[in-house]
Amino acid sequence: MTGFLLILSIYGNNVNAQSGWYITSSVQVSGGRYIFESYNRVFSLYNGIRYEGDNFGISAFIPILTSNYKNISASNGILTPSETTNSKSVQDFGLGDLYGYFDYKIFSNYEDELDVLINARIKIPTASTYMNVGTGEYDFGTSISIRKSWQNFISVIDLGYLKIGDPNGITYQDPFTYGIGIGRFFNYGEYSFLLYYTGYTKIVEVYDAPQQLSLGLNYRASKNIIISAIGSEGIGNFAPDFTLSGGIKVQL
Repeated sequence: MTGFLLILSIYGNNVNAQSGWYITSSVQVSGGRYIFESYNRVFSLYNGIRYEGDNFGISAFIPILTSNYKNISASNGILTPSETTNSKSVQDFGLGDLYGYFDYKIFSNYEDELDVLINARIKIPTASTYMNVGTGEYDFGTSISIRKSWQNFISVIDLGYLKIGDPNGITYQDPFTYGIGIGRFFNYGEYSFLLYYTGYTKIVEVYDAPQQLSLGLNYRASKNIIISAIGSEGIGNFAPDFTLSGGIKVQL
């Protein structure tokens, strides 16, 4: 979900965008059975910082989280099981993995309102080892985004690849990723929404490929503050049944 919150923030800021430093904070809850018999819930508080230039942006996020079960990890915004067996936790709090994102606009046509961006991301394994909420391995990803605007609408297509580090007890396949979204701005950009569908090829051969449908809403509370809310539904064993998130982005 972190990735979609970033996407929503970028496209929600498309009207009257300003270069500079931003701080972000969001709360998130996800739930699902995944490949286990018991239901898993993960609560997260994400804090981060982002710099937006004329043609690029760079971001870093790190969560504080708690889970009622162990062996749940996150990669590229979708929570996944990090082992094939699950063990109950005692609702401990701990530090999650550090995420870094970079996006760069390689092509822009003002008349056609068409932009092409390349994106890179990294997950650094900083998660608390005693909670078993991370794989303990690095993840790397890259993608290309095509963004088209017309009147008050915006559409986006993403195609990418993710290299997932393998934890003990499970071997991941490195998936190709894809996403498609459409959004609309209201009242000169004061409000906006983005409907976004994302999916992967299979991460583990015997289980379904994860997919997720998300709806995000932005409200520009002031010149320097954007408030966001997101709801998502997952499809497949390697995606949460639901995710709810709310966040704020403040220009410094």
